[in-house]
Amino acid sequence: MIPPYQQGVMVHAAQSDLSGTREERRYLTLLFADLSHSTALAERMEQEHYAALIADVHAIYQDVIERHGGEVEQVQGDGVLASFGLAGRAEDAGRRAVQAALEMHERVRCLATPLPDGLAPSLHSGVHSGLVLVREGRAILGKRELLGPVTNTAARLAAAAGPHEILVSEAALGPARRFFVTSPPQQLEVRGRSDPVLVYKVDARAGSSEAVKAAWRAGTEFLGRAAELARLDAALDEAMAGHARTVAIVAPPGQGKTRLVDQFLAGALQRGCFVLRGYCEGTLGGEPSEPFRHMLQALGAEAASATAFEQVLEPVAREQPVVLSIDDWQWADDASRSLLASLRTRRGWPLLVVLCARPVQDATGPMPADDVFPLPPLSADESRQLVATRVPGADPFIAAKICDAAGGNPLFLEELCHSAARGQAERRPGGANAGWLSQLVQSRAEGLDAAQKELVQVAAVIGNVVPAWLLETLTGRRIDDAVLGQLVERDFLFAGERAGTLRFKHGVTRDILYDSVGLHARQALHLRIAEALRQHTSGESRDDALEAMALHYDLGGDAARAADCAEQAADKALSLSALDRARALYRLALASLDKLPQTPESALRWVGIVQRLGRVCVFDPVRSELALGQRAIALAQEHGDASTVGRVHHWIGYMCYSLGDTRAAIRHGELALSAARATGDAKLEPFAVALLGEAYCAAALYDRALPLLDEAIVVKRRHHKGRTNVGLAFSLVCRAYLLAERGDFDGAYGCFDEAAACIEDVTHEVGATVEGWRSAVLLWQGRWQEARDAAAASWRVAERTQSLAQMSIARAMGAYAEWMLEGRPDSIGTIVEVLDWLRPRDSCLYRSLYHGWLADGLLAMGRREEGRAHALQALRRGRERDLLGLPMACRALALDAVVHAPGRAERYLRWGMRAAQQRGSVHEIAGMQLCAARVALRAGEEARALGLLDEAAAAFSRLRMEWHLAQAEALRGEVTRGR
Repeated sequence: MIPPYQQGVMVHAAQSDLSGTREERRYLTLLFADLSHSTALAERMEQEHYAALIADVHAIYQDVIERHGGEVEQVQGDGVLASFGLAGRAEDAGRRAVQAALEMHERVRCLATPLPDGLAPSLHSGVHSGLVLVREGRAILGKRELLGPVTNTAARLAAAAGPHEILVSEAALGPARRFFVTSPPQQLEVRGRSDPVLVYKVDARAGSSEAVKAAWRAGTEFLGRAAELARLDAALDEAMAGHARTVAIVAPPGQGKTRLVDQFLAGALQRGCFVLRGYCEGTLGGEPSEPFRHMLQALGAEAASATAFEQVLEPVAREQPVVLSIDDWQWADDASRSLLASLRTRRGWPLLVVLCARPVQDATGPMPADDVFPLPPLSADESRQLVATRVPGADPFIAAKICDAAGGNPLFLEELCHSAARGQAERRPGGANAGWLSQLVQSRAEGLDAAQKELVQVAAVIGNVVPAWLLETLTGRRIDDAVLGQLVERDFLFAGERAGTLRFKHGVTRDILYDSVGLHARQALHLRIAEALRQHTSGESRDDALEAMALHYDLGGDAARAADCAEQAADKALSLSALDRARALYRLALASLDKLPQTPESALRWVGIVQRLGRVCVFDPVRSELALGQRAIALAQEHGDASTVGRVHHWIGYMCYSLGDTRAAIRHGELALSAARATGDAKLEPFAVALLGEAYCAAALYDRALPLLDEAIVVKRRHHKGRTNVGLAFSLVCRAYLLAERGDFDGAYGCFDEAAACIEDVTHEVGATVEGWRSAVLLWQGRWQEARDAAAASWRVAERTQSLAQMSIARAMGAYAEWMLEGRPDSIGTIVEVLDWLRPRDSCLYRSLYHGWLADGLLAMGRREEGRAHALQALRRGRERDLLGLPMACRALALDAVVHAPGRAERYLRWGMRAAQQRGSVHEIAGMQLCAARVALRAGEEARALGLLDEAAAAFSRLRMEWHLAQAEALRGEVTRGR
């Protein structure tokens, strides 16, 4: 008997909807065109004459669209809707649609139909690409129904275009823009869309030279490909020596052929070469010898026979070396092949021909070149470098996601970087902003046979990593070496890192294939996958499969099972300190529960999940999750008891604490403590006491904080059983930096050591907190190298637990230690980068430290505007009781004012001293005295300077702040020598 989860129809390109109508999802480019001023024409023309005009326009639509590889979907009145990419090749559908629009506009403009005075025939058109639901049509609806936002957007673009205008979205045009003369891009608000559409007005086809120049203008900094570039340069050396050469670069779409050639041609021009460029058309719209016609047009000639082309080229080659570059050679016609064969016989010419081609399964023969080389994917280092260049503020997790999804494919990397730079890091590049890219992937999938296509579509629904047994179970096909070899050769799947798994070469490819599977088939398949995982696993292996089961149950529409699996998987992830996974799974569990009818039991379960999510937020806060906490409080008040409400306040207080909202944290802590004492909840009370102490500590209210911390530590020590005690470690850390503020550095390091001893698992997230604060205290004491080492230790733990907040502070502290040790400007740049990581999360805990470090470094480097801006941010944070970076910012402002605004220096010193005294920070007070001495010395007040130095030096000596003491003694030497 076949198990239920193995029954059913496999994924097909086309399926039936609930009414039985055939439908399929396809990535298409749609062209809308309308006759401009049609109402005025109809009103002023005889009906027969107007009918003849419309007939002529319809004939143009039919002829041009079909010749460019499109299909007329609907003709209504004077307008037409056409699709490109539904039949035949899809990867260049956007380019073909625009070429068709240009030809239609030109032919309508040249119609000889007599029109009333003041009127001329013209079209207005719009072109857009993306995912479309294609249904069988009916007479009233046209050949097919094309449903979805892409159709509406294309129609809106046509409506927004004026007479003779063609508006084309970036989603449709993409890199093909270099083949056209366009306006600068503009953001167009489109009715019905939440975000604007980036569009271009297309005026004409670009000539060969314009296309080359456009490619260079649009290019960004060239990265990687050093070996391949050297290989091309070597071929050019031979050509310039009189040995004509032909080189072919063969690689799949998006692998960087064009970008490599652009860079090479730029160098060839600098070496004095004459460069011509053309490309092959793969549609009926192409002409014989198309690439060579492009080159002749650039030379002002017309003929394209072999003899004529060589006659035109020969005088050029006598004067300087010639480089001919031809894109898309796989579509070359016989005339182009003959012409190239003739050129290759021209010995003695300083000629280099560079062909770019895609691998073709049914190639008619070997590549006509002396040297053929492939382009491998970019290495991991090259990919990371590209992401860092294109998205300078990307945090490490976003950068890693981009690199993983792109799989070394430069085109995918570029598009993902564009999405991230627009603040759409989670948006798939195959979405609304890159329909052209989705069509390119779809075109590759169309080249598979039916069985192969089913395999990759089912694999796409399973995920980026595919257990081979699961794929075999779902498809009924054995995945042997031959089957896998075919998919590897087609650049889709390869053997995964773990035995018995397959992996998509590019995550982008997987995402685009996933979206192409019909909704109903996809949902059914998700449920079958979840059931297969459930039946295949048990015990520990079931625990490992819970996360995948949760995702598939959710996407299959089984909210109850999704909630169960997600909650269990999240608890396990939290126990393993996998914070990012725990957060995502808790959020999935909450969302799944929201899809079910609410009961008092489910409401309290929801509240409990939010409390566990609060544990994640302690170490990696996200401000948007505060709204979940507020809802949890309301649900607890409605369905729970006072103790439950108190526990929610406790965890929401920690969320606020970790976000830097100390006042809110104190308020929630007080409510939690009040509830614990009112209900006699002995378990909650010490945790509420600890929260209050830690929140007071963050607000620099140390007198209130210390007794609460000590009380919590006593209780937690009593209950310490040898395993990791997160609460005890956290309270000890807060006590440590409080003692350091009061000048007891030895006591502080003792607390850090005890906190570290509380951690059984060295990779637990609280370990990053211990080492991070140890680094901060070492910075206060001026022990730069030790601070850098502690920051590196904190980073390692935070990286393991995927805590962006902890990684950020660790990286910033390490960078400031490097700045103090080596004075490298890039160290300050690292702190700027770290702030960019945190900005989307709106986390402000100890944010003044970052601004203080930046004010100090940037002003010392002479970057006054930036430095003063960060000092101002530190002052603003001070109003929120975030005082740690304020004295440092004030010192930097005071030293800057001595040079640029002497009258303000004393004001900044007063502000900094006030903040240091509010904190009761012995080391900061001494630091302010040293800075005041520098200011006094600059003002010629030597006696005052010496008095301040005496006080500062005595404090530095007592605190064993050796670096600072040396600074004070050096300044004293300046005063003495000056006398």
